[in-house]
Amino acid sequence: MKKLNLCAVITSCLFVAACATAPQITQKDISKTEPEVMQTPELPATPFAIDTLYDLLVGDIALTRSQFDIALPKYMQQARQTRDSAIVEMASRVASHLRNNEASTEMALLWVDLEPDNPKSHSAALQAYAMQGDAINALPHASSLYQRYDDLEAFLAVTSIYEGPSAKAVTEEEKSTQIVELISAYQQLELPQEKQPTILLATAILHRDNAQLDLAEQVAKAFLLAAPDNQRGLLLLAQVLQQLDRIDEAVLLIEDTLTRKPDDRKLRLQYARFLTITDRNQAIVQFKALHDQNPNDQEINFLLALLQLNQGEEQQAAVLFKQAASKPSLSADAHYHLGGIVDRQGDIAAALGHYRQVRFGRNYLAAASRVTILLVQHNNVTSARQYLQRLRIEQPEQSVGLFQIESNLLISANQPDQALSILTDGLDAFPNDAQLLYARSMVAEQQDNFALAEQDLRTLIEQNQNNATALNALGYTMILHTDRHEEAYALIKRAYLLNPGDPATIDSLGWVLFKMGELDKALTHLTKAIGIMPDPEIAAHLGEVQWSLGDKDSAIKTWTKGLQQAPRHKTIVTTMQRLGAELSSLQSENAESQL
Repeated sequence: MKKLNLCAVITSCLFVAACATAPQITQKDISKTEPEVMQTPELPATPFAIDTLYDLLVGDIALTRSQFDIALPKYMQQARQTRDSAIVEMASRVASHLRNNEASTEMALLWVDLEPDNPKSHSAALQAYAMQGDAINALPHASSLYQRYDDLEAFLAVTSIYEGPSAKAVTEEEKSTQIVELISAYQQLELPQEKQPTILLATAILHRDNAQLDLAEQVAKAFLLAAPDNQRGLLLLAQVLQQLDRIDEAVLLIEDTLTRKPDDRKLRLQYARFLTITDRNQAIVQFKALHDQNPNDQEINFLLALLQLNQGEEQQAAVLFKQAASKPSLSADAHYHLGGIVDRQGDIAAALGHYRQVRFGRNYLAAASRVTILLVQHNNVTSARQYLQRLRIEQPEQSVGLFQIESNLLISANQPDQALSILTDGLDAFPNDAQLLYARSMVAEQQDNFALAEQDLRTLIEQNQNNATALNALGYTMILHTDRHEEAYALIKRAYLLNPGDPATIDSLGWVLFKMGELDKALTHLTKAIGIMPDPEIAAHLGEVQWSLGDKDSAIKTWTKGLQQAPRHKTIVTTMQRLGAELSSLQSENAESQL
């Protein structure tokens, strides 16, 4: 059974270390007062001029009809004129509902000015600045909420504003500069003595986010000296240690704390996550303990099921995946793995049922691809294509991937012309889509249609001159179909400089050097490529270079290893036939045993 990349999957499913950071100020948070906005407001009892009452009445009627864009200017005008806190509050809520950053900020600040001791006014100001990605101006309001009302969540939430959807920073350099400014702003805050350590926690979070891990470790430890066994601080420090590749220290830190706080669920969950890296059997023990504490925690059930699946305990995993599927956010992934379990057991109907319930998420295309394979095996290509075409109608946002699946299906069914046609249909629907262009270029090359392959790859390079994959593909394709070796070398060399560790590009560079007569240089690059990735295609190239240099024994050994990986590999076989090379009797027997 193919092993899962478990650590990556579990990390993406439940990033518990995030508990050490401030919660994100999400759009949901920003609009949490919306239900009140939808209700008919109570007009203030204060006597107002007739014009004011008229505007408030118009705003009231507009709200009952959900005409917020009409209500907002009425409320804002009267908020400015009357400076009545109730009207200002209503204007602030309507502006927040409409995501009108300018209006939200103006009304929130007016509200703070009128009611500086009202936590709602500071919360509104905090949310308004968060919507703009302005952490610096949000911080004083978060500090006020923390000092007066012990709202630690608001105080730490500011640390995440710079990376939210409305963040001002657009480049890594700008983001780093903004973090440095925010650290300085936190350090300049004047908090009561008992709350001063929290500044250390906030700055440690920011140092970590700014990739200053050594400094983050130092500050996190200083915070823990002031607040021993603080859950947030411990989780933050553990995460930093992990990022510093000191996972054993992170494990010991959490393990030691659990001896004093055995009932701390978040710490135990982080401990279990770390153990998936260092000791998977012990990780299962910890996840089972968490499951026993709360059998209805579907995230724990899902993670435990992943571990059991990876250990080959499919029956136990299936039980937990079925439970986890009851949670909407986990349903798709759970059904995907359930589909895989019954698929391997040969229950095709059940597998199709589970795969078809994967309607979103990272496994959507993998599930759709597996359904098409099963439909081809047990029905025909036509039914599989009809299924994919139906999915494109139901899930248009997944169309690009579905076009590629249909193309691959047609190639496997020996219908390359139809594969090329379906990719062209995809590009008609999604002009210049990078994935479809690359896919069509590869199919075109296989069809010896170099002109179309070159056209598509050059379009990709025009879109991004640093697209190393397209540069390498065009250069290599050019070697195969033309004698434009100098031009191919220039393209491949650019790809190599952009991605010098890529074995496919190193292979291309070695092969074009061979074509240009630079045999020694070619040997160096191809030897390096096969050392990184023992691949039959690279073996075919390396063997030919070795043969051309007169080292026929090495060539035979290289090709033999390639054939052991992929018996009857087309490129190796045709290369040997072209060169008149024959395996020795012993090598021939070894190769034939693989055929």
